[in-house]
Amino acid sequence: MRKKRILIVDDEEMIRTLLFEAFKFFDYEIESVENGVEALKQIAGKTYDLIITDYKMPKMDGLELTRIIKMTNPSIPVLVVTSNGPERELLKSGALACIKKPFKISELQRISQNILDGGRPPSSI
Repeated sequence: MRKKRILIVDDEEMIRTLLFEAFKFFDYEIESVENGVEALKQIAGKTYDLIITDYKMPKMDGLELTRIIKMTNPSIPVLVVTSNGPERELLKSGALACIKKPFKISELQRISQNILDGGRPPSSI
């Protein structure tokens, strides 16, 4: 059985590293990129079981990224991390859940595991 694959999309290297560290103990295959443009390149070449993306990023924000993912790969779940993003619009565009910054790592892990296990998280955290 193949490992579950997560793509982390965030323009801040510190956040990408933090999330990588938070998920590496769960035996997932984790990759990260710094923006939505890079994320789309990764998605074009690989299959992912979960995309965790920041909302506010240069080049392409999380809303636009979510819309494109849902048009091209509707089965990939998207979890958006945001401090002040349009949660309702993100959810309408196809994000499975939004989690507010600052967030607890344990909460993000729990929600992500639930998604990866086929469950449905609360629509907004």
